[in-house]
Amino acid sequence: MAIAPEHRQPKTAQEIAPRQVRTGGDPGSLDRETIAWHFHRLDNPHAQWGWQKLRPADWRDILSHLISFEGLTWARLKEQAGGRRRGTNHHSIEIAEFTAAARRRLSELHLDEFDSLFSLRITNTLRLYGIRDGRVLQLVWHDPHHGSGRGACPTQ
Repeated sequence: MAIAPEHRQPKTAQEIAPRQVRTGGDPGSLDRETIAWHFHRLDNPHAQWGWQKLRPADWRDILSHLISFEGLTWARLKEQAGGRRRGTNHHSIEIAEFTAAARRRLSELHLDEFDSLFSLRITNTLRLYGIRDGRVLQLVWHDPHHGSGRGACPTQ
């Protein structure tokens, strides 16, 4: 004969330990996270910075770069430097620094609520721009025109 399970009563308020609310987290802790990608915000049809025009070889090259970044923390990625000015290769850029056309396009995409985009340097003339959300970079643009008048963000 099976024994019936013991009837359990819910705990009373006195039996439940009070929960502690954590405050004052370290804002730099997100930089210790490894990088992840989201592709749902890709601006595919844009004539200059869209992703639809990419050839398979271009996709393979970009994906190989993204894969090589995945093992890095955000802090390590942002430390990488190079280029002509020896500045950081990967960094946030305030929306106000983008061209008027880029700001208009962000508005059309309903992304004008963001203060900045994160820039990934792939080559001298190729940048990927996206929205950083915690450890995730939500890619938006593929800009092969960095350093020219057709780029999303002018250079000095």
